[in-house]
Amino acid sequence: MKMKKILFLTLIVFLFVSCSDDKSAKKKESYSLISLDSKKIIFDRREDILSTNYNKPYLLVFLSTWCDYCLGQAQHLANLNEEFSDNINIYGIFVDKDENIDELKKFVADSNTKFTWFYKGDIAHLVDFYHIKTFPFLLLYDKNGNLIMSYDGITPEEMIAFDIKKILQEVK
Repeated sequence: MKMKKILFLTLIVFLFVSCSDDKSAKKKESYSLISLDSKKIIFDRREDILSTNYNKPYLLVFLSTWCDYCLGQAQHLANLNEEFSDNINIYGIFVDKDENIDELKKFVADSNTKFTWFYKGDIAHLVDFYHIKTFPFLLLYDKNGNLIMSYDGITPEEMIAFDIKKILQEVK
């Protein structure tokens, strides 16, 4: 009888421990990203809002420096940033953890992008969450953090500009 009680209590304890560990793994809803200038932001997956977004629509850009298409896309994004910088935020995210910071800074200079670039932090988790398989990969959000459009692969600047203008008209 004592053995049955011990086994039963052990089973109950095991279930509670297992459930609590499972919940904590699923409960992680915020990821931190670190920029090239060592600033840290929090990406809240639950609401898909960056902690420093200032209530604007935003574009997340996932790419790598070894991708020729990514450099071309980044140059187009520099044009979009120049055109819409007062009304939208663009955030670049380097996905390759093995690249050194000098290569990343050279990429930013070569592409003439003047928006914030992230290269450290929980980037792999974001790539997994969005099931990113190709680069460049872009996500356009409205000011409330609702996903409006995703762009898989190189995307014409005019198409992205059209979608940004549409979001900005809805805000007014």
